[in-house]
Amino acid sequence: MRVHHQAGYVLLNRPYSETSWIIEVLTKDYGRLSLMAKGARRIKSQLKGVLLPFQPLLLSWTGKGEMPTLTGAEIRTSEINLIEQELSGDQLVCGFYCNELVVYLLHRHDPHPALYEQYHQTVLGLYDPLCVANEASLARTLRKFEQIVIKETGYEVSFKFEANGKTLISPEGYYRFQRDQGFVACPEVAKNSVKGDLVLALQSSKLENVSDLDMSRSKHLMRDILSHSLGYKKINSRELFFPKSR
Repeated sequence: MRVHHQAGYVLLNRPYSETSWIIEVLTKDYGRLSLMAKGARRIKSQLKGVLLPFQPLLLSWTGKGEMPTLTGAEIRTSEINLIEQELSGDQLVCGFYCNELVVYLLHRHDPHPALYEQYHQTVLGLYDPLCVANEASLARTLRKFEQIVIKETGYEVSFKFEANGKTLISPEGYYRFQRDQGFVACPEVAKNSVKGDLVLALQSSKLENVSDLDMSRSKHLMRDILSHSLGYKKINSRELFFPKSR
């Protein structure tokens, strides 16, 4: 099989030999793939400066099985004007956090066009000067991406109904997330409880009017939900935030 000019992003790369990389990529039509990038580690390789995370790429490959061979990669010039400089600091860490979620939760060769599009929008959002200057804006960008990861990878949790699947979550009520159940109504003073209006805001991804305090609470809530999906897999990029909140 030959694929030409498929839109995608590099999630991570790891050395295979002195001259080659194995790269994990997220593509629009083919999902997550491992590709052999032969010769990409050579000093004079044109691919060395292209096969980097958070650059919109056009990828080409050939072969079947678990690891086709990369035959070409180029930056999508139509979108490079949206990226004025390299990610750094918190934006870079957030980007790697998103990459880890995709690598750990998405099966290979399983297309998820909606997730790809949200990943693309998330990357562009991380380059947005507003994200650089506003911590709450950065947190909102991550919450939206986490939501679609949960939905698209088959670990969807209802943010609309209580755990019984029948009772609508009330904006004025308080809830605690229970693994294997969902959101359970509880008193306001209950540990790790969140207000219903925050749960509903997460459900609709309309987070613009959510307070900074509630955005901080949403981080812990989404971490609890994702930890169930991740099992024993450890998100290394989270440690880079300590002692900050996201």
